[in-house]
Amino acid sequence: MTEAERCASDGLVERISKIAVEGLSHPDAGSLLHAYVACLSISDLCRAILDSLTASVKIRLALRGRLLRLLRDGNLQQCHQKHLHDLIERSRAVASDQTAVRPVVEALISAVFEFLPAHQQQSIVEAWIDRGTRGAAARWLKAVTQVPALFDENAVMAYFRSTGDDRAAKRLASQASPAFVTEILGELVDRCEVGWIVSRAAMRADTIDDRVWPVIRSKHPATFLYLCARLGRSVSEKDALELVITSPNSIMNHTRGLAIWAVGQMGMISVLDEVVALGDELHQRDFDEFQRYPG
Repeated sequence: MTEAERCASDGLVERISKIAVEGLSHPDAGSLLHAYVACLSISDLCRAILDSLTASVKIRLALRGRLLRLLRDGNLQQCHQKHLHDLIERSRAVASDQTAVRPVVEALISAVFEFLPAHQQQSIVEAWIDRGTRGAAARWLKAVTQVPALFDENAVMAYFRSTGDDRAAKRLASQASPAFVTEILGELVDRCEVGWIVSRAAMRADTIDDRVWPVIRSKHPATFLYLCARLGRSVSEKDALELVITSPNSIMNHTRGLAIWAVGQMGMISVLDEVVALGDELHQRDFDEFQRYPG
């Protein structure tokens, strides 16, 4: 970049900063901000993002938004990929030296992760795994959703065993091989508190061990009925009614509707009639539960 080009770029960034920070007395100030950002070349945009890591949120989001639009539209040419690569590496270096900037850098990396070259993605994922925090794990698990090739079922399972993080359970239920899901299903059912994650894992498993069914029934009654309906497992009308009544309908866990749906799928009309007859009792139970809910 020549000195003249750098001065022109600095002048443009100065205009952007002035609108975002000082404000502009103009009815179209917001549109002008993004229009000025759109005038930045790729190299100047990346340089501005790097120079603005400690700037106001408004500037950072405007600049990052422009970069994301270019990436999503496929408008970043191969010759420009080096600018993106360098931006991320330099940002990581800044975050390493200045921990206060790390959240900003992590958000930037997470936003553009799927567009980075494979070797850089791998390096970033390894750094997130090594950090061992829940925040880093959240970004790692999001990354393997975007780039399935980076998914390591053993690493995710090890993290789940050490933390019980339902986000890891979700990834295992959705991305692990059916054979691996079959192997770990008992652990997922026992430790995961989210019924739909359990049902997804069970539906993807090669088989469900007979020892796992009672645990599903005990911890996730609505999920148990759902799986019986989907997988053709028989259940008595007496048990079905008990499971519907057992299924909560609270603010934090409203799965009774799923249980009723499953009963309908299995054609248990008499059970549905019983549920109708118990309407007042169920309503009172739900009200009592609501009253116990803090806040």
